[in-house]
Amino acid sequence: MMIATDTFTQFGRRMSSTQGYPYVVIADTPNPIRQLDPETLLARVEAMLPVIVEGLTQPPAEIERRLKDVAKKQIHPEGVVRSSVPV
Repeated sequence: MMIATDTFTQFGRRMSSTQGYPYVVIADTPNPIRQLDPETLLARVEAMLPVIVEGLTQPPAEIERRLKDVAKKQIHPEGVVRSSVPV
């Protein structure tokens, strides 16, 4: 389970995949959050709660089934060629 702003969702998925967790459930909220008032932050948290609960309660096989296409697109975006040698 990961919580991030939408700016870091793809990066988080790629990093988790390097550790063997490409199908991590990510609850995200719009960026930025730094200067939000407590009421707005609470509303954002409440909006993410269904994803958080799902990520903590669904069987791994179901999570993988639901996220297989999403993970593929985020980890290896179509049309983006990456070097196999670090630059």
